[in-house]
Amino acid sequence: MVIIKWTNKYSNETGYVASLSTKNKCFYNTFDQSEAKQYSEKSVATLMSKLASYHETDDNTFEAIPV
Repeated sequence: MVIIKWTNKYSNETGYVASLSTKNKCFYNTFDQSEAKQYSEKSVATLMSKLASYHETDDNTFEAIPV
């Protein structure tokens, strides 16, 4: 299992993905690592594609962190 960490490209603020909203085409963040949603390693490529399609990668970088 992995969690997704985000880092803002401009402010260097960091946090974790708490959930993805396909309806609102965005992610909801948390600053508490224990509240980050856990994803399977197989789903990471799909998640990263969704984040890019939501234009979240315009301002943020994302990385999968094993838990």
